Amino acid sequence: MKKIMSLMLALIMVVSLCTAAVTEFSAAQTTVTAATKDALYAHAYEGEEADSEAWVKWYEKDGKMYFFMPTCTDDTQLEIYNAFDSAVTINDVKIDAKSSAVVDFTDDVDYYAKVNGKDYLLVIMVSSAEAAMFINNPENFDGKDLWGYLTETKENSASATSALLDEEGNLDSTPIKKIKGRGNTSWDADKKGFNITFDGAVKVGNMQKCKKFSIISNFQDASLSRNRILYDLADEVGVPYASDSRFTEVYVNGEYIGNYQVCEKVDVGKNTLMPDIDDEEYLSYCAGESPAFSFVCEIDANPDEDDFTVKASNGNNLTMKAPELERTDENYAKTRLFIKNKYDTMYSKLVTNAANINDYIDIESLAQVYLINELGKNWDAGAGSFFFVYKQDENGKWKFFASPVWDYDNSLGNAQGVEWDLRNMGIDDYEEPTGWFAKHKGGYRGPNFLKESVARNKTLTDMIPVVWFEQFVPAINNRLNGEGLNDTELYSSDVYLSKLTASAKMNFIRWDIVQEPQWIADHTSLNKCHVTYQYNEFGQITGVDYTKDSTATKYDKYVFEAEYQYMLDWTNSRVAWMSKEYISNYTPSEPEYIRGDADMDGEVSIMDATAIQLHIASLEKLSDLGAVAADVDDDGDISILDATQIQLFIADIVEKL
Repeated sequence: MKKIMSLMLALIMVVSLCTAAVTEFSAAQTTVTAATKDALYAHAYEGEEADSEAWVKWYEKDGKMYFFMPTCTDDTQLEIYNAFDSAVTINDVKIDAKSSAVVDFTDDVDYYAKVNGKDYLLVIMVSSAEAAMFINNPENFDGKDLWGYLTETKENSASATSALLDEEGNLDSTPIKKIKGRGNTSWDADKKGFNITFDGAVKVGNMQKCKKFSIISNFQDASLSRNRILYDLADEVGVPYASDSRFTEVYVNGEYIGNYQVCEKVDVGKNTLMPDIDDEEYLSYCAGESPAFSFVCEIDANPDEDDFTVKASNGNNLTMKAPELERTDENYAKTRLFIKNKYDTMYSKLVTNAANINDYIDIESLAQVYLINELGKNWDAGAGSFFFVYKQDENGKWKFFASPVWDYDNSLGNAQGVEWDLRNMGIDDYEEPTGWFAKHKGGYRGPNFLKESVARNKTLTDMIPVVWFEQFVPAINNRLNGEGLNDTELYSSDVYLSKLTASAKMNFIRWDIVQEPQWIADHTSLNKCHVTYQYNEFGQITGVDYTKDSTATKYDKYVFEAEYQYMLDWTNSRVAWMSKEYISNYTPSEPEYIRGDADMDGEVSIMDATAIQLHIASLEKLSDLGAVAADVDDDGDISILDATQIQLFIADIVEKL
């Protein structure tokens, strides 16, 4: 549907018999907050309400000017504002100084613009990303603009106005309370990441509302997708507090700064990633009113000087994410001692193979997070950026949960690693999808939590193959390797690619693909691995057939689509290899079903009796597990007697099946 401006254009053209595809506006009608520099600005918002925040400044690269527009942009017309002091023309369409006009365009086609007597090639590109975030503050920060000020040091922060747009062009103008730099290695890159707190909860794309976000640059991941896929996989298999995220175009004072992954920040409280965790529970504990309190901590190799940290007895450094206390806080020592004792006890129970380990840490979440790290061959696996939440489970038992997952850009075949470190671990195939890594990775401060856990705890090692085959493999086979699936946490690979392709093209004009750094692996060749699964009558995996290509598949160097395909092929090869390794230690769980639930819809109803009757009449066949559920009289046969028994149960004539 054309925007209102376009309809006005059509009317004016008819009335005036004007042949130029342009509508002019007076300067009084156009206010562009982002217009802090002499430049052309394109409007990304098409709604009827007035808006001055979603404007895109043109960008120069190699002698060509670009407008990098969000997905919701009208694909035929663009309103362009001229911030210069003299008129400009675009393909002979005149735009007066400090005024705007609507200009026809075709995506990714060269046009001509004349500014101050100079000719420019101009290209308008439209993104494929799921959202756009505009961050505007025109103030002077000690001689620097907002981007220059924020990127000078991580300590600098600012407030800003904003415009959030989704794929449909819906607008949210909630102000930004604070934006501040984030990251360790990533902060040294030109394309930097940030933490953002909004004044209120907002939606980025179709995510649930949240107030605090981390915007991750993925600068060293040429596929732009490794963090996103592993976060979404963790969410799909049920890891607590797995951060939701969306591919988002980010603009600062109108300047396009690239494709970012906007994630729910690891934080607690209302409208955050962990809304059920209260960072003031420690006050009740310190006052003697509660026997315990919830907290969130990270095994952290590089804590900041002013972080609230706890040194565990095993040497692990725990940086507290909640609560965060100053040393001068009267409850500092008592709170710190409680956290230390709880962690020390949990770790001791884990590495001594305590039979009741589930009373201290949720073993399923630990198995899930171990597998995320092992699948990805995540460089920091268990040694850094490794989080725990201490809280009550559904039965009121206080324990640790391994969550949330975080920081996987150096995973899924991306990183080359540090050679001396690899040699010390006895690993010579880190870049390959074969071979173990997380179970060998050393710690940075104290032991590596995952390495020690899988080496010493039988409950965990017994659970890992079960979680792999009953959670991970179905998610990867049915979701990631499906087609056109984006209705749950994990999308299919073609959907991720469709969200990224046009956006990646824009991003890698703005920022070159990282080439030849010491930590990035070569992505041009891969001997792919393959697996075929064997199943029992209940659809459970009972065997695998594994092969590895003797001839390597070749991939173009520094081409986004090739980088993405390499990442996907590496991931599926890794899945194949891990399945081969785990199958000998896997015994399928007892099939879960409700007695009498013949149609397997999760409840016993008259439909189950009907399903049995259709099965007996050979009109519709019950599934293997449905047949087990249907045999309620336990005579080994599906008959009308089973259907009758179910009918009696539904009518409350018999108490149970």
